[in-house]
Amino acid sequence: MKIINVKTDSKNYEIKVGNDLLGSIPLKKLVSEKDILLVIDNRVPELLINKLKSNLKKSSSKKINSIKINALEKNKNMSYLSKVYDFLIRNNYSRDCVIFGIGGGITCDMTGFIASTFLRGVDFVLVPSTLLSQVDASIGGKTGVNHKGFKNMIGTFNQPAQVIIDTKFLKSLSKLEIQCGMMEVIKHGLISDKKFFVWLEKNLKQILSLKPQFIEKAIKRSIEIKADVVSKDEKENGIRAILNFGHTFGHALETIGENKVYAHGEAVALGMLAATKLSESSLDLDNKVFDRVLSIIKNTGIKVNLKKKIVPKRLIKLMQSDKKKNNNQLKFILLEKIGQAKIKSIKNEVLIENAIKNSLFY
Repeated sequence: MKIINVKTDSKNYEIKVGNDLLGSIPLKKLVSEKDILLVIDNRVPELLINKLKSNLKKSSSKKINSIKINALEKNKNMSYLSKVYDFLIRNNYSRDCVIFGIGGGITCDMTGFIASTFLRGVDFVLVPSTLLSQVDASIGGKTGVNHKGFKNMIGTFNQPAQVIIDTKFLKSLSKLEIQCGMMEVIKHGLISDKKFFVWLEKNLKQILSLKPQFIEKAIKRSIEIKADVVSKDEKENGIRAILNFGHTFGHALETIGENKVYAHGEAVALGMLAATKLSESSLDLDNKVFDRVLSIIKNTGIKVNLKKKIVPKRLIKLMQSDKKKNNNQLKFILLEKIGQAKIKSIKNEVLIENAIKNSLFY
């Protein structure tokens, strides 16, 4: 088991990474004499849930209840969450409880938001079950729900008490889910660590086939990069925004597809291509970088063609409704070179439109 320490202004906590952790990881300090609620994505393997429940019983938890959710983007809203709040109230949960979120990124976001707002805040533990959530959504304390089609428009910053990353979950994932998770791993290399990006290029096949030493290194280094950024800027007042590389374009693509056309990782893949192309015109990025980004994305097997026809001006308008905006200028995360990202506001819509056309229309 590897332990990564996250230090923020509001809370310090540990991220524990390893294979088959749920039945053996020490939990007593976290859960002894406390009421536990497990919020579980209904696609998570029952066998792994039972291991966690057994561990919680051995760790002297008081009552252990679970509620299953259908963790889909269309359900990531206040109305759907009301059933979890109702369950907590009906079963007399107090502020001295711990909520476990077990599932992918949607489950992590929803659980963190519930824990932030129930009785003005209770402890929570995240057990991410997808590669995407293991390297992204479970780290950094962002919580949120969607509102009227826009992603994560209502949310909080709230750090978990602990994150448990069990790589055994990955065996239950589809090929697409692994590919989508790799987009965030690749993103971390592009914005912060050229050496890591080069390692990903060389070892992509072994990582995708989930060979233990390769997938665990990819996850661990990815987490370290994100944890380092979060520790410097917990509430995204500055440098933390670099973690949004590809997401300004990506979120707009998800919205234009009503969160049905693209999986998050697919949208981020396309978003990274557009952001890399925009970096050429705005920061004089070497155009060979685009070829490398396109190549590594293609080599994961993820599709790089638009699934739905888009009008660039419509995409830009949707980006202006997103959270990554500074007055009238859209704020983008761009690359100066591989391993070095920069936050830049861009007013010239022609530059943005050309980047979309030159990266996504070929």
